[in-house]
Amino acid sequence: MAMTPEQIRTARAKKPRVYARDFAEDLGISEAALCAAFVGGTATRIAADPDRIMPALAALGQVMALTRNDSCVLEKVGCYARYQPGDAPRIINPPIELQMFPPHWQHAFAFDEATPKGPKRSIQIFDAAGEAVHKIHLRDETNAEAWAPLITSLRIEDQSQGFEPAPADHSVDGWGDLSRLADLRLGKTPAHRLTKGSVERLMYQAAERAVPVQFAVGNPGCIERHSGLIVRVLEAGPWINVLDPGLELHLRMDHMTEVWAHPDGSVDAFGAQGQLIVRMSGAEGWADLLAAEGDLQP
Repeated sequence: MAMTPEQIRTARAKKPRVYARDFAEDLGISEAALCAAFVGGTATRIAADPDRIMPALAALGQVMALTRNDSCVLEKVGCYARYQPGDAPRIINPPIELQMFPPHWQHAFAFDEATPKGPKRSIQIFDAAGEAVHKIHLRDETNAEAWAPLITSLRIEDQSQGFEPAPADHSVDGWGDLSRLADLRLGKTPAHRLTKGSVERLMYQAAERAVPVQFAVGNPGCIERHSGLIVRVLEAGPWINVLDPGLELHLRMDHMTEVWAHPDGSVDAFGAQGQLIVRMSGAEGWADLLAAEGDLQP
C-alpha cells in the first residue's frame, strides 16, 4: 500500500539528516514523492519547463548546480546565464555548462526550509517517474531578495501533496546516447578497453601534473560538464572525490565495471547494467596520461 503524505512526513521527521535520495530509496518511494509530501509547507510546486526556469535563475546570481546519476554526482558553483532555448537547450556560462532534454522535465519543486544556520533553499526537477534530473541549491552569496518573486512567478495551480509516478520517456536519452556499450563490445565504435582503476589513476595524475580535464556527468534529462584543473582528489569508502572550491565530483569506484577510451581521447566508464556513469577527457598533457594507461584488457 502506498504511503500517504502524512506518513512520509512522519518518517522523515525521524531521520532528518539522511540524504533525501537515500531516504526515499529506503522508504520505497521516489524522491519526487518525498518532495510532494511537503507541498504547502516547505515545498512549492513550480513549472518544470526549462524555458521558464532557466532564464529566471539568472536573478539569483551565484548558486550551486547539481546533476547526478546513480553512480556519479557533479556540483558546480556559478551563475545561470546565457540560456539557449531549443530542442536540447543549453547554458554555456562557465563554470556552469548544461545541456537539457525537456521531455524528462516533468515535475519541479521549490524548497524553503528554516534551519539553525538560516534558510536552506533549492529548486529540484524530476522526470515522470520521480527520478531527479537537476537541482539548484542557493548559497550564502546568492541574491536572496530574488528568491520570493522567482518562486511566485514559477508557481503552478496544482499544489497537491500526492505523487503518481509514470513511465519516463525512454525515446529521449541525451546521456545514454553519448556512448553505447554494446557497440563498443562489438567493435562498431573504434575504441579500446582500459584496465580496472584507470579512471581513478587518470584523476590522480591529472591533479598531480596540473592537466586540465573535462568531466561530463548526466542522466537522460540533463548533462552537466566541468572543464579545467582539478586539485584535491580523495578517496572515501567506495567513492573517489574531487573537492575543490566551486567544484565537487563524487564517483563510485565500485560501480565502474568497464572503461573504454575513444580515439578523440575521451574515456567512458560504464556500470554493470551497461549504463554510462561518467565521461572524462582532457586538454594539453592528457594524451600522455592516457598513453600511460595502455590498452590492456582487464
